[in-house]
Amino acid sequence: MKAHIFLSFLSLAVLTAHLSLADDLESKTSARAEKTAKGMRAQIVSELKKLQNHPWAGEYYAGDGLGVNTTLSIAPKSGFVFEWHGCLGLYDRNYGAVVWTNDHLRLSFTFENKQKGFQGLAPELIPVRWGDRRYLIPADDVAGFCNRVNDASEPRDDVHGLFLLRKGDEKKPVSGSPTVPKAFERYLLSKPIAAEIISVGAYTTRPSAVEWNFKDTLVILNAGTVKGLRPGMELLVTEPANVVESVRIVKVEENQSEAIMTQAGEDEPGPKVGWHVSTRAPWRNLTGKSK
Repeated sequence: MKAHIFLSFLSLAVLTAHLSLADDLESKTSARAEKTAKGMRAQIVSELKKLQNHPWAGEYYAGDGLGVNTTLSIAPKSGFVFEWHGCLGLYDRNYGAVVWTNDHLRLSFTFENKQKGFQGLAPELIPVRWGDRRYLIPADDVAGFCNRVNDASEPRDDVHGLFLLRKGDEKKPVSGSPTVPKAFERYLLSKPIAAEIISVGAYTTRPSAVEWNFKDTLVILNAGTVKGLRPGMELLVTEPANVVESVRIVKVEENQSEAIMTQAGEDEPGPKVGWHVSTRAPWRNLTGKSK
């Protein structure tokens, strides 16, 4: 399904990069670490049974069901256990204490928390409520969560998704908008924003965790703050219909914006003047369901 293209692509990259992470995983996958994680998880589950309608405690999942399967069990007194499983087994594990401060969850990791390649967890998380659903969003990627709401990837109707959602909550209906921090409320759109690429600049490349390079191309869109665009917003290509790419806004003026299209591989074609983009995923209807 097209909605999971990014996650499936990430899974393939995980398979390639897994061997390079083996040395880093030795202590995290030891028998001692396994026993500690199992014991902490049991304590967390026991604590969760005593809590009612807690704003953030719970067992969470994000991933695609293939190479990306991240779980987080977390409770105020018992701390947290984080694991990343994939097609080749355990990719990452960490555990420790959690502190609630200034509407943020701050995690204290036992092992080095490398947010590099296909390891790591955001050290600060923000609980987001959407009806009876509970999400834990990285403090530095609230705009990214809003992008998934705008393109109708969220609220998802199965377990798979980019952001940690409390297990079982994918079956709970929602209405209105999620309760993101006030500074990001304007990132949640009441209707999609459409634009057109009117200029294409030079591209640069940067290395990835595997054998290919990322290709970043600067483009200019014919829409800006007047239409509601903000830095960090993401728009997906709607025309040509056979192109599955997106652009991320980096600078906004009243009636135009600068954006970056990031592609996996220097030989990828595009972007081109005349391409159309929108904050709504082109393969979704107005209810957010895939066509």
